Amino acid sequence: MKQSIRIIGLVLTAIVLLSCPLTVSAINSGAEHSYMVEDDYDQSIIPKTYNFDYVIDGFFDGVNLSTPQDLFVSPSGELYIADTGNNRILRMSNTGELLQIYKNEAQQPFNGPKGVFVDEDGYVYVADTNNKRIVKLNADGTFVKEIVRPTSDLISDDISFEPTKLMVCNNGLIYVIVGKEFMSITQDNEFLGYFGSEDVPFSLSNMLVNMFASDIQKQKLTKVQPSSYNNFTLGADGLVYAVANKSTGQIKKITSVGENIYEEKFYGEYVFNQGNVLVPPTYADVAVDRNGIIFVCESNSRKIYQYDRKGNSIAVFGGEGTTEGYFAMPVAVDVDAAGRVFVLDADRGAVQVFTSTKFMAQVLDALNLFENGDYDKAYEAWNEIVRLNAGYPLAHDMLGTIEFKRKNYTAAMKHFEISGNQEDYGEAYGERMHDIITQNFAWVAIGLIVLVFVVAWALGRLKKTVDKWNRELFHISGD
Repeated sequence: MKQSIRIIGLVLTAIVLLSCPLTVSAINSGAEHSYMVEDDYDQSIIPKTYNFDYVIDGFFDGVNLSTPQDLFVSPSGELYIADTGNNRILRMSNTGELLQIYKNEAQQPFNGPKGVFVDEDGYVYVADTNNKRIVKLNADGTFVKEIVRPTSDLISDDISFEPTKLMVCNNGLIYVIVGKEFMSITQDNEFLGYFGSEDVPFSLSNMLVNMFASDIQKQKLTKVQPSSYNNFTLGADGLVYAVANKSTGQIKKITSVGENIYEEKFYGEYVFNQGNVLVPPTYADVAVDRNGIIFVCESNSRKIYQYDRKGNSIAVFGGEGTTEGYFAMPVAVDVDAAGRVFVLDADRGAVQVFTSTKFMAQVLDALNLFENGDYDKAYEAWNEIVRLNAGYPLAHDMLGTIEFKRKNYTAAMKHFEISGNQEDYGEAYGERMHDIITQNFAWVAIGLIVLVFVVAWALGRLKKTVDKWNRELFHISGD
């Protein structure tokens, strides 16, 4: 019986889905506003989310930053910049006061370093790209060790060990991006394997080539490669957050066994490049705060995109420009324990620092309450956000989710309709229909039984009437 009820509910849900309206918002975000990107690529204008706070101009020790490629906020809150063009690593306070310059001149000078990471113990790891090695330093800059290309039959001969980005887990395991590969290496220079590799999609043409082409023809054809990673970071939850070059699922949340647990969907927006060609997003870097909120900087739009733990768009800010709050070419982003966002602009040779507005602080607090399971307080917080901005889709999604958990399906449907969340609206509608049918099943059953008897009686009467007409028509005697 329960199965039959659910089937009826699903049929009714499908009918409603065809007519369920979606919210569509036209955006021109302006200086005092931000926006968010919905799953159907629409933009919804929202109150301003981040304020420009100050800029670190990038002039250190008499030299400007030259094509810097990485920025890292250490556990102690200090900033580290890979000043790639000047072959050095800069250590500074979060306000830009220079504390130290690492060049590794006593051992072997850095050559085009593109990545920097600092662990909990204060050790500094440098992806010394052009020297084809990883360098580990003490906090004072003294050399500890170098890690070069590991010896392993699993590493292809055509891979050049030129590390670009790296990070180190609490257990000392080093993750490093080398070309298209995402490697894991021990502190003793032992290769453990590739990590979080993308599956290569099936190709019928490639299968036929492998079956019928000659060895010479195969060598001339381009080998299909998995999508490459651009950057990654380590979250407080011990998971690896990464950005990859692919059409969907560009943002990854990778477990210790290499499995992505972040929703596989399209993130960001298509934009017109300088050649007026519509192009997909290319993410240069990813950062995650202590509550699991993700920030990614995008090279084509020059914007910062912000997502929650479930992959929902929270806000978008920035853009191409030379004034405060805009970027020429953002290449790295990070966030400190206080929630300040640091964005490294390679073309301007500077770091801009942003702080959250009151509106964004409320959003982040509401998200944190929800993730911690405090649904009553989260409900109050999201209602306050709706009061400030009635059309914020994320707020209605979260209110709808809370109402759904409370089994208030009619209220959940209302919020999902406002946010344009067709999928969850349909699920809430299906549950509502299930409740209605379940609560009134006795009356429905009686009604069906009565209907069956009425139809049977009517058919019997109709048959007798037809028989009578036939007898009269053909002059047949008898009953």
